[in-house]
Amino acid sequence: MAYDDIFLIAVQEHLLFHKIIEDDESVTNRNLKNHIIDFQDKVGIYTDGIIGPETLWELQYPYVTNTDKLNWVRCDADKIGGIEGFDHFILREDAARQYNLLRREIVDRGGKITSSGGKRSLTAGVSSHRSAKSMHYPGLAFDLSVNSGFFSPKTDPFVMVKNKGANPDSYWQVYCRASGGDLIEIEATYWDSWGSGKDKKVKIKDRFVDFTSTAKKYGFYPIPPRRGYTRPSNKKYLSSEWWHFQANPLLIPGFSQFGIELLKLEDYSASFIKMQNRSIWENRKSIFRKTWW
Repeated sequence: MAYDDIFLIAVQEHLLFHKIIEDDESVTNRNLKNHIIDFQDKVGIYTDGIIGPETLWELQYPYVTNTDKLNWVRCDADKIGGIEGFDHFILREDAARQYNLLRREIVDRGGKITSSGGKRSLTAGVSSHRSAKSMHYPGLAFDLSVNSGFFSPKTDPFVMVKNKGANPDSYWQVYCRASGGDLIEIEATYWDSWGSGKDKKVKIKDRFVDFTSTAKKYGFYPIPPRRGYTRPSNKKYLSSEWWHFQANPLLIPGFSQFGIELLKLEDYSASFIKMQNRSIWENRKSIFRKTWW
């Protein structure tokens, strides 16, 4: 398996920290396995040269506990009359910087960004709508207000279109009503009410900003609905996930681990996380794009 440069640079940085390699050495696909075997031998774990969850944890845990913490940052959002939501939420600082750029573009074009939250407390419950490995725990995701779309497409701040094709980039294309947006016609998917469970479609012509594409420009990506929405019957609105956007580019596929991202944050230690929510801590070694989305 060939790894990309971003992955190899991350491994190199950590192997240098562990004194497995010297400053003038580079990690490549050709020498990676041997370096990993040397590391595994040094720390006393199984020596197979494979970069699995245990090896990644041993590689990253001492490093993250010896580096500066990331701060939590308050991010502004818009409250709209008659729609439940917050006027702010919290993200970790690197995600907050990108969000503020996204918000500036949306507001400059006459739109608004509603909110159902960002950072999630470690003590928040887990359910069919809330994963124990949610990107909200490390402050890498925000939710638009779940009440700001899907039920009144002729007036809602956000309108959803189901993407078509065999491999669409995202299940939902979310459009934001904006006075400075493009005048376009879209085919919106909506429900009559939270409990109706039946997709309906209507064509809407108005001024919109393509929120999904704009969010991607600043590093925030959507996720697909959960099974509770896609199953043929007894559909659950809170499983539709059209409102969720997460900062995927701040993670390295195959390298970043859920628990390490938590430990990067101010006030979060291994003992604190374990005490607050044992199920979260049990998922600490989950790997981005393998066992953690």
